[in-house]
Amino acid sequence: MQKHVQKKNEKPHTLIGTWINGDEYETDVEYIVSAAGKGFAVRAVDRFDGEKGEVSDVKWDGNVLSFAVHWNSTGRFVKARLQAISPNRVDYTYTFTQQEMWHRKGTTPTDSHTRRPARRSPK
Repeated sequence: MQKHVQKKNEKPHTLIGTWINGDEYETDVEYIVSAAGKGFAVRAVDRFDGEKGEVSDVKWDGNVLSFAVHWNSTGRFVKARLQAISPNRVDYTYTFTQQEMWHRKGTTPTDSHTRRPARRSPK
């Protein structure tokens, strides 16, 4: 693995650091971006419970850092992009999976654990 060696007067890249949401009530996730060779490495941590997300597919196109994160506890999968807009701000764009319960059209939703039969009209 190549190490990025910072030259004496070289400033670290703007994206290097720990990034958190500006709204303290929105999320407890933080992304830690570090130099890795000519690119970047990303770690994802949920500060609420310490869970570490599985980060993959880290890509740098010279302008945007993109990566994917899988959270084992929820099964949620996030595709994220970070783009520096100032020394202390990034634009964070993401998409994620969502889990929902669906039922067949024309049937009554039932509790899958009890399998109650649909109501019949009185005779």
